[in-house]
Amino acid sequence: MNAFTSPILVRNGAANVLPRIPLTASHSAFSEKWLQQQLFEHPLALPLREIAPNVSEPVPVCMELNTVAGPADILYVTGTGQIILVETKLWRNPEARREVIAQILDYAKELTTWTYEDLAREVARATGRGPKYLLDVARGRYPDLDEARFVDGINHNLRTGDIVLLVVGDGIRTGAEALVAFLERYGSLRFTFGLIEVAAYDVGDGDVLLQPRVLAKTEVMRRVVVVPVDRAGGELAIDLAAGDLMAAAQTEGGLDQTQLTDYQRWLQSFWAEYMRRLKLDDTRQPIPKTVPRSTNAYFPMPPSGAESWISAYVARSSGVVGVYLTWASTYADAASAFEYLQGDKEAIEIAIEDSVAWSYNGKVYSVGVKAPLGEWSSEGERVRALDYLLTMTNRFVNVFRPRLEAFTRGRN
Repeated sequence: MNAFTSPILVRNGAANVLPRIPLTASHSAFSEKWLQQQLFEHPLALPLREIAPNVSEPVPVCMELNTVAGPADILYVTGTGQIILVETKLWRNPEARREVIAQILDYAKELTTWTYEDLAREVARATGRGPKYLLDVARGRYPDLDEARFVDGINHNLRTGDIVLLVVGDGIRTGAEALVAFLERYGSLRFTFGLIEVAAYDVGDGDVLLQPRVLAKTEVMRRVVVVPVDRAGGELAIDLAAGDLMAAAQTEGGLDQTQLTDYQRWLQSFWAEYMRRLKLDDTRQPIPKTVPRSTNAYFPMPPSGAESWISAYVARSSGVVGVYLTWASTYADAASAFEYLQGDKEAIEIAIEDSVAWSYNGKVYSVGVKAPLGEWSSEGERVRALDYLLTMTNRFVNVFRPRLEAFTRGRN
């Protein structure tokens, strides 16, 4: 049986064991909304690293993020585009445990159909601070944030369902741990799931001490990601959650034409021409099945598109366009692959014929090139940006695909 130890408060030389306050009791000061607000304002109080060791410091983005499945209590993101959803619950009845877990799973499944623009739109609706707020709030915590890589990270994690899901509350019992064990039987779950119990203690003078701790979690090492590619090059997302097998192709179509900004229309036209003109020397390389719906176009690399990919991107606020190769932060061989490529650095840079940046930000490895983007609405800039991205996309595929295939064969 799990139980908190009682904290000892030493004040003026006197030690006192703090009495626990059950948040599940009918207490006018405590509610799920109250707990939600405390967690939103103090994300570092959550023992997130115990559940997802590779996740960096979370940034509070919004509360009540609207989805078709209902509003998610809290959304955090990290500087690499990791998405964290939190659902708060005061466990007043046993049924609530299953309901809240099913609820947050539904939110996660809904998010796998989104793009960065969808998330930014709903964040804007939840906060009333406009569509750039998602990027701005992340930059507030990470001033050196690279917009293209942040957007790429968000899109990749949405597409693969690589989301951290946390259920946080008081009065969680052993039955809830059994639910986590149940979830672990489904090895292809992409997300990381954790149950966190919060105990409240009366400090005196109306003050309360909150003590979160991990009750149970899914085992990250047991996650298996399957991202097969169809003949047209589109990724087929496999989501197996709570006994429900769902196979769906990438979302067809584009953005809601009635809600597009001038820049979104420009992007749509830009990527449509990019796809029309795209010619790759490597005919085996899968290409996007549909016209990209965001600022990035993705090309899966070995061993799979869930672990490594090339991204062509347009970053208007940074005033650049570019192409880069990167790896998922959860890919165990990312550092080895990066080192393997660096061993052939001179030949790679000669073949790419541009200034190549080899970088590691503490979480993600990448190899990229970029060029300045002037006034995006200028036809001359549009043509120049297209020519650059088309050329560099082809060179990156030619240079990196065979090398990564060789690296992957050597690891098997």
